[in-house]
Amino acid sequence: MGTDADWEEWGATDPYFGVLSTDEYHAENLSEESREKFFLSGKTYIDQVLDEIRTHLDSDFRPVRSLDFGCGVGRLVIPLCGASDSVVGVDVSDNMLAEAASNCRARNLENVSFVKSNAGMTGLDGTFNLIHSCLVLQHIPAPRGMQLVSSLLEHLEPGGVVAMQFYYRCDAPRLVRSLVKLRYRLPVANYARNLMRGRPVREPAMQLHTYDMETMIDIAYAAGVNSIYLDLYRYGEFQSVTLYGQKAGLA
Repeated sequence: MGTDADWEEWGATDPYFGVLSTDEYHAENLSEESREKFFLSGKTYIDQVLDEIRTHLDSDFRPVRSLDFGCGVGRLVIPLCGASDSVVGVDVSDNMLAEAASNCRARNLENVSFVKSNAGMTGLDGTFNLIHSCLVLQHIPAPRGMQLVSSLLEHLEPGGVVAMQFYYRCDAPRLVRSLVKLRYRLPVANYARNLMRGRPVREPAMQLHTYDMETMIDIAYAAGVNSIYLDLYRYGEFQSVTLYGQKAGLA
């Protein structure tokens, strides 16, 4: 039920797979080549995000103080450091944050800091002109995730941009969805699945949740984000969206 402990475990045992869940990023398979591919994918993605912002919201946008929520091992923090004056990476896992800090030190990045996430985002100071999250909210039950988004958007400065990805629908059969949720509630069901898949017995279930799109838009509007662009796409059995929005500037 509590995903925080699960992500601390992923951060300790299999952090790169915890970020991008394909076999080549499992700890036992990770190589220098796959690590390079992992971080290159982050740069490609951030370039795409900034292009979407400039195409659909603000042609002159440049990230100055950026925040990456659910930063994991720093896949997106690192390219954001190259595009921004400063970056704050936020994650619930101490182990993930330690690995992200190590990856940034290895690249001599000095314009980055890290904050541990909590319900009210009390560790955050000041405002940001880019608040970003990708492949994170779907791992958080929606009621909690919506509270976190509301707290994050309190730190979006006038004229700032939010770019947040989440799942809004699952097209798997109802029985499959019910069995998956059973794994979240009953550890023995998850242990059995791990044994069948040849994974460590106590490997945590990687929870996947959907959000109501209209409610997420309402949260953005309530925070003063009045220009919104939605990028919809399919990810396996899930329908996914990245919500891009810009907060009204100072009058």
